[in-house]
Amino acid sequence: MNVLIVDDDFATVDVIKNNIVWSDMGIDGVFTAYNVSGAKRLIAQNNIDIIISDIEMPQESGLDLLKWVREKNFDCEFLFLTCHESFSYAADAIQYNASAYLTKPFNMDIMKLNLQKIVNKITEKRNLQRSSEYGKWLEKNQRFVKLDFWKQLLEGNYKDKTEIINDLKERHLSINTEHLYTIIYIKLSNIEEDIEKYQKSVFDFVIENAISEIISGKSENDSVVKFHATDNYVHYFVISEDNDCESLKFKCNKLINTYKDKFSSVITCCISNQCKISEIPQFRQKLEQLMYYNIGVNNCVVFENEIKIPDKNEIQILDISKLASYVTEMNKSLILNYLKQTFNELSLNNRLHTYSLYLIKQEITQVVFADLMQKGIQATKLFHEDYYIKLSDRALESTVDMIRWVNYLLEKTFEYEKEIKKSSNLISKINQYIHEHYHEDIGRNQIAAEFYLTPEYLAKVYKKKTGISLKNYINEYRIERAKELLLTSDKSISDIAEAVGFDNFSYFSTLFKKVTGLSPKEFKDNHNL
Repeated sequence: MNVLIVDDDFATVDVIKNNIVWSDMGIDGVFTAYNVSGAKRLIAQNNIDIIISDIEMPQESGLDLLKWVREKNFDCEFLFLTCHESFSYAADAIQYNASAYLTKPFNMDIMKLNLQKIVNKITEKRNLQRSSEYGKWLEKNQRFVKLDFWKQLLEGNYKDKTEIINDLKERHLSINTEHLYTIIYIKLSNIEEDIEKYQKSVFDFVIENAISEIISGKSENDSVVKFHATDNYVHYFVISEDNDCESLKFKCNKLINTYKDKFSSVITCCISNQCKISEIPQFRQKLEQLMYYNIGVNNCVVFENEIKIPDKNEIQILDISKLASYVTEMNKSLILNYLKQTFNELSLNNRLHTYSLYLIKQEITQVVFADLMQKGIQATKLFHEDYYIKLSDRALESTVDMIRWVNYLLEKTFEYEKEIKKSSNLISKINQYIHEHYHEDIGRNQIAAEFYLTPEYLAKVYKKKTGISLKNYINEYRIERAKELLLTSDKSISDIAEAVGFDNFSYFSTLFKKVTGLSPKEFKDNHNL
């Protein structure tokens, strides 16, 4: 399979291209274009299977590209990116059979999940085309065929009602296309502990069966669609013919109560307004967006019209001066208690949502990183490991995830600040590093990066504690090693200079004489007498 990335933002193209292991998805070739005209040329010249495209671009849009591809009958799946959150864009994309729709800034894990779904879809389609036994398989697997139909519908893979009806005929499914449906969005979050306790396959089986029996009233799952899943959350959609709001609310509460008795993770249900079968993709997207923003909705049942998109005019949540004083004091418990108190206040005022968590995260990062910079520590280098990135990416999913991220951020910050304060220990580690790497191209920038310090701070503290500049110590140590080699090896003087880290022989000779009072040759000759 081949994928084409189309975006007028060079950085976005690079991020997508370089942060996905394409071979793991079965993708062989990755093409890039920065406008629609360039994309058209590549599509015409290559066998492109998947197109990841921005919607808004100069001259022609991503939707223009989608329309052109469909008109030319190129068999490509589309994943759209856009800074706009308007559902009109999504509706247009769905109309022309786009596979997925993500808003910027996008989560790379969600991007990968959507791409994997698209790859699986293409693979399944090709496998079915190759199979001459499809008719027999269809007879025996009607439930799975129905489930797949709902999944394709939720993903927006039908252009219009006519296409839905035609596909139902091909699948031999008797689903009423004139009926009004209700969608139930079921969100399970913080599932790691349960996954570890029960194993993923058992957990999935129990959950899906509980949803089928309690919500749908069926032992077999034919309308419960597992949509998004990571190691921290899983989302399901139930397409229900029951439009009795109170009845659905009762069933959802029963599911939550049953779930709470067996599992420690959080379950939330959101019930949509009634919709036509062709409107299901748009309603699914709306429910996802509502639940994405409203973090404070947990372990309860809500209706679509009860939750709102947050007001993004809010620019600050935390008291920055108070937070900064807590950080300066290195008082983790005060910070965490202040954060929990803030969450409670936001929840009481119906202001606890993804955007408020986003502001809190920005404010905490700003204060902590400023504190580290003041102490000469390079925060971006200190927090680069995979575990921190994982916690950081999850921080907006729930208040629990936010607390986990903050706790780790503070622990690592305060621990390293305490270590830096023990300057004698730091100097010892720096010297050890020099002794192990003196033969390499090292200077204050490289050493500072190794210890997550700014070069200026490193040079200052080293000179203050040792009485010698870092550069001079490195050079003197190299000269000592050179003296040893001159006395114990048969290497040429130029080879010895290179071996101890000097790439300029003239500079080595000058420095050697400055330190020892002799040229390298004079030193060697004098000791060989």
